[in-house]
Amino acid sequence: MVKKLLMICTALAVIGGAAAYWFVETSSAKLAEPVQVSEQMEDFIMHVQVEKNEEGFQVLRSLEYIGDEPIVLSHRTPLISLRVNHDTKNFTGSPVTKELNPGDVYHPQEAKVFNPLKKGSHTLYMDCEFYIDGERKNIKAHKEMVFQ
Repeated sequence: MVKKLLMICTALAVIGGAAAYWFVETSSAKLAEPVQVSEQMEDFIMHVQVEKNEEGFQVLRSLEYIGDEPIVLSHRTPLISLRVNHDTKNFTGSPVTKELNPGDVYHPQEAKVFNPLKKGSHTLYMDCEFYIDGERKNIKAHKEMVFQ
């Protein structure tokens, strides 16, 4: 009787361990390699960098001004909206105004941290929307990210 109980407990432990290992391996993966995007429109360059971290992966983003004269830029937050696997905008915050000088790199938001994704290929959609003298400017890009 004790042998049967011991065998059943051992079998359950092995099955449970295998199930836990399978769940961890199939439910999330690590970013295979960093991803960088630099997309230019007129006097502006949107920079986005994706890198792995302890929580999953993080995305750093900024807007570089390469014009000749100081300008005043206004935008909703976030300046650069990020979405994984679907192309929708998310500009919901309060309006922000920022003066930029030639050569300035503006990064109003901290890194955005994402939970790990499943193994395979995923698409990061980036949308930077702002206004200069009331004229809407929009820089869009998308890039494939591979998780293993």
